[in-house]
Amino acid sequence: MSALESIDDGFALFDAEDRMVLHNRRFLEFFPFLEPLGDLHGLTFYALASVPSGEWNWVDRPEEYVAERVRRHLAATGEPFNIPLEGGGWVQAREHRTAEGWIVSTWTDISVFKSDEKKLLDAIDSLGEGFVLLDSDERILLTNSCIREMFAASDVQLKEGRRLQEILEEAVKDGFFAGNIEDGFVPKLIAQLHKTPAERVEIPLRDGGWMLACHSRMENGCTVGVWTELTAQKKREAELIAMREQLRQQSDALAEFAGLIARQARHDLLTGLPNRFALEERLGQLLRDRTPGNIWIAFIDLDHFKGINDAVGYAAADELLRDVGQFLRTLVRGDDMVARLGGDEFAILLTGLEHEEVLRIARRLNSSAHGRTFMAGGRSFSIGLSIGLARNTAALATESSLLAAADTACYVAKEAGRDRVQLYDLGDPKVNNTQQQLSWAERIQLGLELDRFTLHLQAIVDDRRKVLGYEALIRLVDEEGVRCSPGQFLPAARRLGLMGRIDSWVCRHSIDLAMRLVNRGTRQYISMNVGAHSLADTAFQRNFMDLLDMHPGVEDALRMEITETEEIDDIGQISSYLSDLRSRGMHIYLDDFGNGYNSFEALKRLPVDGIKIDWTVTRDLLQDPIDEALMKAAISIANSLKLELVAEGVELDVQLSKLLELGVHQYQGFFFHRPAEAEAVLS
Repeated sequence: MSALESIDDGFALFDAEDRMVLHNRRFLEFFPFLEPLGDLHGLTFYALASVPSGEWNWVDRPEEYVAERVRRHLAATGEPFNIPLEGGGWVQAREHRTAEGWIVSTWTDISVFKSDEKKLLDAIDSLGEGFVLLDSDERILLTNSCIREMFAASDVQLKEGRRLQEILEEAVKDGFFAGNIEDGFVPKLIAQLHKTPAERVEIPLRDGGWMLACHSRMENGCTVGVWTELTAQKKREAELIAMREQLRQQSDALAEFAGLIARQARHDLLTGLPNRFALEERLGQLLRDRTPGNIWIAFIDLDHFKGINDAVGYAAADELLRDVGQFLRTLVRGDDMVARLGGDEFAILLTGLEHEEVLRIARRLNSSAHGRTFMAGGRSFSIGLSIGLARNTAALATESSLLAAADTACYVAKEAGRDRVQLYDLGDPKVNNTQQQLSWAERIQLGLELDRFTLHLQAIVDDRRKVLGYEALIRLVDEEGVRCSPGQFLPAARRLGLMGRIDSWVCRHSIDLAMRLVNRGTRQYISMNVGAHSLADTAFQRNFMDLLDMHPGVEDALRMEITETEEIDDIGQISSYLSDLRSRGMHIYLDDFGNGYNSFEALKRLPVDGIKIDWTVTRDLLQDPIDEALMKAAISIANSLKLELVAEGVELDVQLSKLLELGVHQYQGFFFHRPAEAEAVLS
């Protein structure tokens, strides 16, 4: 998920029933009117596209617009189409349907390109000559006002999608052309327009005027036509030569512009390199043909590029990206494809090479990058490359699987210290572990979407074994109905940036359980775990406060345990928020105390009501004098600061006796209670 959040494109995934499964932050930046809906997961594409406060407000005929949007979405052919944004911007959407019937949607910001395109289209529309752009089937793609005015006299409408032959035949029936028109007039005229080199055809009109038509076929199969009102020129034959030269120049310029429009769909606007769509298209063709033998993908990520962005700004950093693109191009063979995938990610498609040759090329890229200085914003930078390599196999026989494998290998290279080459090999424990973590990411996403998480409760007792409250412990029920413990999926969730969503789920459901205790009038409580990283997120802070406001009095039966404090560089940034929670009556605990180098630092910086001793300290209390000393220190600190102290992991009677001897009076562990489903515990 962190990779999706780093790309410049908006991304969304819809399941086979067309419900939102996931999206990145860029998606909401393009469509901010969706934010008031809250969590979008589970909403259909139609529901998102038809929000009254959204696109309805700035498009003509909104019902037709939404119907077309939904039609293109469900078709999911991969063909690009443009969508207007609020405020005048544009994005280009591409949607693909997976083998399982899911739809992958991406949105690329083309506002700058559309602005340039509008200037060119305005220039075309201001020409004194008629202009028409036809596709390979002779259907209209674009016309200007001049040519539309020419045919207006015959009431023939030059609408997009109509064939040229159909338009000319309609004009013949209306008597638009001069003289007695024979049956073969239109085919003969079209044949003249198709001649190579281009022939300028003079066409007499019924009202005594003349048209001069010239069509030029481009390499991509499209045709550019320039139609000129020739009546005055026929009267001034002496000026015709100069006019024809002018027409030739205009035709060439317009043909170049039309070619530019066609190329933009498959090229990265920043670097000029092929984009992801072009790479996947070429890769898919090679995999289907199987002609070049080995097919390799080198997935390249620039190390520490964010630091360059922060140092010189995005505009200047773009200079460096352009320079890197050209640098990579010079180090590979002429037939190899270098593509920019987005952000600071590039890929190289290599064919017909053996394992040793590909490794040699990848290592040469790394060493060459070390020996070169790249400029951005007037400053020089050295960069490293993390490179992941994957080759086509029976298991990697599609463009998506091969790209995903190379991406995984690149991820491993970055995790291993960056600035290195990693081959995708499931026999490598690092690659296999990363692959499993990515697999867990999909299972976690599905668990959130299908509400497959559950809460178990474990009792917290005092020295008289009276139940004071319960800690809420999350479990994931997989597709086969097997309950997975936190130790199985939370490490993957932390590495892949999914803990925020999990913590939000835990908060919502813990509040529901706490309200049941409030309504019963009991003094027991629910204690929930929340990561420090989530608490530092302003959106999480705001949403959690809203939840408390919606459940008056829940603070009396709700406590929070702060985990993962080592993941925050400055834990002091959440102190103010915790103070606000305590002022509302919530009790805050520092969890896992004694496990990690900054437990005491966190205690100094965070306003809390108690600490929970990590189970590893309790486990080794009787054998390890360091853990005994740590326990004594924690008890002394708790007594001095008037903090509650709970010892976790109590499993043996001798452990309990030792804790009582040291002065601990609240406990949690299997000795007293094994975690059980929340519903069974509370009922």
